[in-house]
Amino acid sequence: MSSSKFKLAATAGGVAIALLGAAAQASHFRGGALVSSVSASGLLTVSSTTFWRPTFVEQLGVNSAGAFVSVSHVLDTSDTRFTKVTGTHTFQLQNAGLVSLNMSDCCRVGGVANVSGSSWTMNSAIFWNGTSANTPILFNFSNVQPEVLRGTAYSGNLGAISASGLTLTYDQVLNGGIASQPLGFLINTATGALTIDAASTLTGYSDNAGTNIGADRAFSGNIKASDGSFVEFEWLFDGVNALSNLAPTVNDQIINALVGDTVGTTVTASDDGLPTGTLTWADIGLLGSLGTCANAPTFNTATQAFSWNTAGCAVGQYIYQVQASDGQKSDNGTITINIGQGGGGNQVPEPGILSLLGLGALGLFAASRRRKQK
Repeated sequence: MSSSKFKLAATAGGVAIALLGAAAQASHFRGGALVSSVSASGLLTVSSTTFWRPTFVEQLGVNSAGAFVSVSHVLDTSDTRFTKVTGTHTFQLQNAGLVSLNMSDCCRVGGVANVSGSSWTMNSAIFWNGTSANTPILFNFSNVQPEVLRGTAYSGNLGAISASGLTLTYDQVLNGGIASQPLGFLINTATGALTIDAASTLTGYSDNAGTNIGADRAFSGNIKASDGSFVEFEWLFDGVNALSNLAPTVNDQIINALVGDTVGTTVTASDDGLPTGTLTWADIGLLGSLGTCANAPTFNTATQAFSWNTAGCAVGQYIYQVQASDGQKSDNGTITINIGQGGGGNQVPEPGILSLLGLGALGLFAASRRRKQK
């Protein structure tokens, strides 16, 4: 059993700090990403999303004489194929510059056909100018549906946005230990759209050679912001047949409104009725903060009713997330709320909102995150 390491190094005027985390057992890591933001005063917040084999779940902590504070760990067990752990950690920066983060350890789950090594590394970086807050990349990995229906084209989206108004680009660079990308898998470098053609899903996504259910093919890449910040990600696709229980599909929605409007909708989902025909809903919340908004949106998990009084909100685009689970598999869905100038006359788009407005009605999920066709 080896120790995981969370390394932080400020590349401009800072001193490298090695931060040791909790020990990890072998052959259970399925993927993850490190997403960061920094306040105007230099408080760095790191959100570590990691996926694990359900029977071997690790809550990675960070320790360095109290300098890096581990705020919380939240476990999501709504999908029986994996357990998701979201960790929140903070650190006070003293110097401006590009801050590089790295989390690494051994080992990945076994039996994945396109993995040649057992060790794993997640890299990330965030730029701080010494005076301004920066949230270069907002990214919820659960917006990516890992299920690939054999014989059917797969489509999805990484679902990243920049709250700081930066331009985002994407690549599919191989992470260490992944020998090749899955057959037919492509990432659109401008939009973050994920696609696999139907012929490839039919022949290239056989079941895991071992006992790790849903861990069939590894994929990886980077989300890159124009200021040098980036997030490396990796996860696993799960090849399934039409006769098996398929994950539900939450139907994404786009709402156009004016500042001060109260908006509402009912979220729906499609499912194959297995295993019980009943879906359980969860409220994930806004991607990012409320900003100047006076009220938080609400989502009723019993009725799937969404409502939001947008009083005080800045003009821009907001992404709200919900989740549906059939008891075995889950899917995240989004409500994209495009808020325009209201009657108050004082709403001025924040710098981080300007680029989001440019997305217009296309929004972040213009093609709708339809990962599979049933």
